[in-house]
Amino acid sequence: MKLLLAKWAAMVITATNVIIGTPTVTVVAADLMVYPTRVVMTDKQRAAQVDIINAGESQATYKIIMVRRRMTDTGDFQEVTTPEKGERFADEVVKYSPRQVTLLPGGGQTVRILFKAPPDLEAGEYRSHLLFTRSAPAIAKLPEKDDEPGVIKMNIVANVGVSIPVIARHGDLQAGASIDPWSVTLSGEKQQVLSFTMLRSGTRSVYGDVAVYRGQEKVAEGKGFAIYTPNTVRKVSLVVSENSRLRSGDAVRLVFTERNEKKPLAETAVVLP
Repeated sequence: MKLLLAKWAAMVITATNVIIGTPTVTVVAADLMVYPTRVVMTDKQRAAQVDIINAGESQATYKIIMVRRRMTDTGDFQEVTTPEKGERFADEVVKYSPRQVTLLPGGGQTVRILFKAPPDLEAGEYRSHLLFTRSAPAIAKLPEKDDEPGVIKMNIVANVGVSIPVIARHGDLQAGASIDPWSVTLSGEKQQVLSFTMLRSGTRSVYGDVAVYRGQEKVAEGKGFAIYTPNTVRKVSLVVSENSRLRSGDAVRLVFTERNEKKPLAETAVVLP
């Protein structure tokens, strides 16, 4: 098989006047259930665990690695190649096991995580992401023979992974948040979208839910918004409920509450322009 694949690769590189046919793309879905979807450890709670279950219909092997990700102002994640000022990564202070598992359909595994802070560790929040990827062959199957001379067909396998943030907090860390009232805008005709900017301060990240009220009526909400260190800004857009259309002149109240907290961390009231 290795020899056959090598000959095929050489053919792609060396052949002249060769047309590469449209590739067949196969997506290997993660088919993996992960809980919890976020891990936070502190000096008082240095151990955690993540449970994974193979939700697919066949046996699968998953690789588990730590990766570095940077959050943008819009909440997207980018791979970190060069650390920036203020970025601290959990892969330097966190150990975990196992690194690879093979699960039968419906089978599960516990991944144990340990925060090991050296004596000279600088106070702050350290974050990396635990990435689970399903192992798959580079080529699912060899292309079927084709009668067209000079045409090479390929099967491409796309491997989809699941990642969750792993956070380690060292020292006495605090955080604050606010919602910029001047940033609140309403757009859209058929589907209304309320947009605004959240600001973070302090030495740790914030994570929670946002709700928008007109009087006592909840007109929009969003779950699981985070501003990770060292970021201080997060742009938020919420879809307004179809049954609660907003109008210019409406008074609305925007509230951000951290998970497992009852008191809002940030709140502001505005009149829509």
